[in-house]
Amino acid sequence: MKHTFPISDLPFHVYSFEKSYGKVRSAEEVCPGIYSIWTDPIPPNRFLGSDLIVVMADSPAVSPAAKAYGTPLEAAPEVLVYCDEDYFDKARWVIIYEIDKYRAEHNLPPLDDGSLVEDRARGMEVCPEYFGEFPVPTETPWGPPLRHDRLANGVFWLKTADAGWVLALAYPICDDLLAKTVETAALNPYDLENGIDNTCGFRFFRYEQSCIPLFELLNCTRQPWSGRINSAALKNTILASFPDYAQEYNQNCIEARQPAELQHTPDAGTCFYSFPAEEA
Repeated sequence: MKHTFPISDLPFHVYSFEKSYGKVRSAEEVCPGIYSIWTDPIPPNRFLGSDLIVVMADSPAVSPAAKAYGTPLEAAPEVLVYCDEDYFDKARWVIIYEIDKYRAEHNLPPLDDGSLVEDRARGMEVCPEYFGEFPVPTETPWGPPLRHDRLANGVFWLKTADAGWVLALAYPICDDLLAKTVETAALNPYDLENGIDNTCGFRFFRYEQSCIPLFELLNCTRQPWSGRINSAALKNTILASFPDYAQEYNQNCIEARQPAELQHTPDAGTCFYSFPAEEA
């Protein structure tokens, strides 16, 4: 079930809705009591209300827990509104997952060509309160992990018998990596066979390669684990082990009229992470 119908048939007071979210351009019912709404944006915030999901409080298609993430319409609290634009909006992934789950149970295609597997993976990144955090991988391309050291949700060091310490990154975390860096990752056999974009599994990097994905993650945003990485030593490692990468990266900085990011720091060495001591 997914059909466009006259706006006047929406089961709520459209005028009250439009006062907060902009004029409704079109609407589709995607599940019983759930509507995908497109509106004209409201200046000065041109994104407000342009892509929304509206859930009626009595909809049987989603759980009470998911309904708790909706924003009640001020004039009609039985109308719950979810923004479908901000990637890091917790409510977005909760409602998309529940919609796709209902549609899968009723042999209907997922919303917007997504998948339950990807919904869940992105939900674990954005809203672990609802989906749970990423579990420690139980398999690596070099055998099962013997130990692990958690940096953050979806970011793990894993000790393996064949490759020593390796870096494991959950599928959504890799969105912040350059395509060339993603291509250097090792994958588990299941992800290779079925396509990682279908399985949304972990990507793995040997310790000697891990300096590059760590550097790119640290550069894209402030990471909660940044204090555990010796940034100067990390850059020294890249300069020593991956000079072509460093040269290309610095050239891009110069072309963007920014200081070259990768510079050698004397006496910093190349030990950029201290692993926990082995248990006796």
